Amino acid sequence: MDMDTENLTRKYYGYLKTLPNIKIFATTFSAESLFILLRSFQLTFDYLFSFALYSILLTIIFRNKIKVALFLMNLTAIPYLLLSLLPIAPFYAFGFFMPLMAYILLSSYKEIPSIVLSGITSYVPIIFYIKYSIIFLIYIIIVGLVFHFYIYTVNRKGVKILGFKSTQVAVPFITAITEKNKVPLENFLNLVSVKTNLSVFMYKLDDFLFMIPQIHFGVFDSVGSSRFVYDIEKTLRNSIVTVFHGPGSHELDLPSSAEVNKVMEVISKSTLELSNWNKATFYGISIEKRSTFDITSLEFDKFRVSFMERPEFGIDDLPSSLWKYMLSSNNYLIDCHNSFLVKEYNNHEINSLKEFIMDQRGIKITRKLLVGYAEGKLAKTCEGLCDSRIRVFTFDDGVKRVSIVYIYANNSTKELNNAISNAVRQIVDKVILVTPDDHSCTGISLGITYSPATFCEDLVNRASELIKKSTENMKEINSIQYKVVKIKGVKILGKIISIMLKALEDVGNYTSKTFWIPLIAPYVLLVIILLFQSLIKF
Repeated sequence: MDMDTENLTRKYYGYLKTLPNIKIFATTFSAESLFILLRSFQLTFDYLFSFALYSILLTIIFRNKIKVALFLMNLTAIPYLLLSLLPIAPFYAFGFFMPLMAYILLSSYKEIPSIVLSGITSYVPIIFYIKYSIIFLIYIIIVGLVFHFYIYTVNRKGVKILGFKSTQVAVPFITAITEKNKVPLENFLNLVSVKTNLSVFMYKLDDFLFMIPQIHFGVFDSVGSSRFVYDIEKTLRNSIVTVFHGPGSHELDLPSSAEVNKVMEVISKSTLELSNWNKATFYGISIEKRSTFDITSLEFDKFRVSFMERPEFGIDDLPSSLWKYMLSSNNYLIDCHNSFLVKEYNNHEINSLKEFIMDQRGIKITRKLLVGYAEGKLAKTCEGLCDSRIRVFTFDDGVKRVSIVYIYANNSTKELNNAISNAVRQIVDKVILVTPDDHSCTGISLGITYSPATFCEDLVNRASELIKKSTENMKEINSIQYKVVKIKGVKILGKIISIMLKALEDVGNYTSKTFWIPLIAPYVLLVIILLFQSLIKF
């Protein structure tokens, strides 16, 4: 892909901040309400009733988001109190945050309903200041028109790039995060997805089942194929199954739970079929370097599985085009996703991987394969982990002994990777940290961004214990089998994700520089009204 999907998504997730605790809002609102009550004794009780009606309307509109309602009440109360101390009608404060309210409502409603609801909420309290109803109505209408025109400019940019209004794309994403309702987003992603044929490479070492699906585990939280790894483990819970991350990025995301279930059903049936598995013989473990990649391979006579690392520059989503070479040669790459990407791949690096995949090693000496397995959980939470489990496989060919430490995370920092890679080196020749690029704990709230697994002493110590335990459980593998499962007519996001990222970049840059225009419109308009009134009096 032309753009760094993870960094770009992380950048715009990072703009979203979590609101303070609801207790803070409630306490602040109580204090402000007390001041408004006291001020109403000096003015009239219409001053109190007007704000009370405004608060009631906010509570009704945001009945499922009381924190948001309190947030808007708190904001409005401040200028409402200040304006009462000035020779300015205090009801204008109800219009100050009308654009902000409309922005928030866009997550649940379309543009026009959002403007109308925010306008009604801001205008209705004027019934206690009825003689100002006409001028305030004009004020509300102009504020609404400014917001409408601004959203029109934002939507137009989305239409030019995507063919969809920007709000059509943004709102389902926001709804999925804030309301935990993934249906609108999955419906939209289904609409823009394309059908294709996918492959899943599976191999069995006695009772251990491993697979590399031509699927990316995104988009986030429980949307699309983000929980694919967990779904596989749940579906095949009678097996020790491990799902690795192959080449590909978000273009290989499945758009919905329906597509995930379709793929899951085929995989489940295929694992139960005993007749169409191919037998293979083990040759050994190889460790080599190609360009900037460190490659550790399990070599068999009929296929090869290679764990890819890029310690100097990080590794994150190898090009999906590599699948064509992998399927034709039966040599499969596992993107270890174990070091945060700091430098994009260049053509030389990718070409070296293509050459490596197509490299046929010829007949080798047959060796015994011993495998040890251990699994455990962390007692404490470590940053960046989506699941507390740690799984360790140790492979031994009689010459080399390599341990794979599998954690549920979306990549890793270099510090954690180095700490685990250097753990218990006196017991094994090499330790490889592997993550499945887990997106299940990203986008779970407005404050949670993409975060790789960071250095955690408990994690390193537990991984070391499990490595030792796995070496104590080593058993010779007697049966090696493999197959490639073809799944037809599966929907994936495809190239549309690149276009969506282009839209995100362009529209995001535009809105980050101009979002304030509707927000300041009420204040500018009030200044104009006051100047006009002073000129008339003069």
